[in-house]
Amino acid sequence: MKILLCTDGSTDATRAARFGLRLARRGVDSLQVLGVIEDHEDAARLIQNALQALGAELDPIGLEYNTKTRHGHAAEQILDEAVDWQADLIVIGQLGRRGLTRFIMGGTATRIVQYARCSVLLVKGQRSALQKILVCTAGGEPGLRDVEVAGRVAAQAQANVTVLHVMSQVALTEKTYRPDLEAPANDLMARHTREGQHLAAALNALKSAGVSGAVKVRHGLVVDEIAVEARDGDYDLLVIGAHLAHGLSRWLLDDVTAHVLEETQLPVLVVRGEL
Repeated sequence: MKILLCTDGSTDATRAARFGLRLARRGVDSLQVLGVIEDHEDAARLIQNALQALGAELDPIGLEYNTKTRHGHAAEQILDEAVDWQADLIVIGQLGRRGLTRFIMGGTATRIVQYARCSVLLVKGQRSALQKILVCTAGGEPGLRDVEVAGRVAAQAQANVTVLHVMSQVALTEKTYRPDLEAPANDLMARHTREGQHLAAALNALKSAGVSGAVKVRHGLVVDEIAVEARDGDYDLLVIGAHLAHGLSRWLLDDVTAHVLEETQLPVLVVRGEL
């Protein structure tokens, strides 16, 4: 796996890099540390200091890496470098040097997640451990691939995984009422419903990865239920898919992902394709 660690010289960016290494340390094939210099007069010095500090942490653990700097808008430079270098994963923090909490609210983060051709790890909050992972699945093969990615991450970190499927409240208004729309996960699996079969397959995927896993169903609005579970379950990492699609479905998918980023205050791994 090729990992692109991004920094603007801020404390948040350094924290993000550390978390990213913890997440995938054993699966790194190639590592590049990218410093993005925008228009702040002290940016170049901050970037160089940050790159040296990260190097001091990387050298003792024996990971080979390259460092690089680019000039310009953070999102554009990160996206361009990810394409040029053919990264599998972008790791980025809140880029706090210039007040980039706008990063979360529709700015840099949303742009990177929406347009990146690879997966993105957005590190927020103060999490340092990686013991509990929540992976959200909407069903189907893309959802199972997200579970498989979470399983590989969990196996490396020796973490536990909870697979969450939200039964949308919108479906409860359908003229044909389905009792399973309010059923818990175990009942769905016991009755071999479509959702139950998917959750059973997710558990098998985790078992194949050698990971302890559980499944959970919540009922209501998708973004709200994910945010509540992420908060109440005290998870260290949220995994959610952002798979390429066409037409309206692509924009709806991006909208859900963007809102989840806004509503949660923990690291989020946005999976796009294989990782």
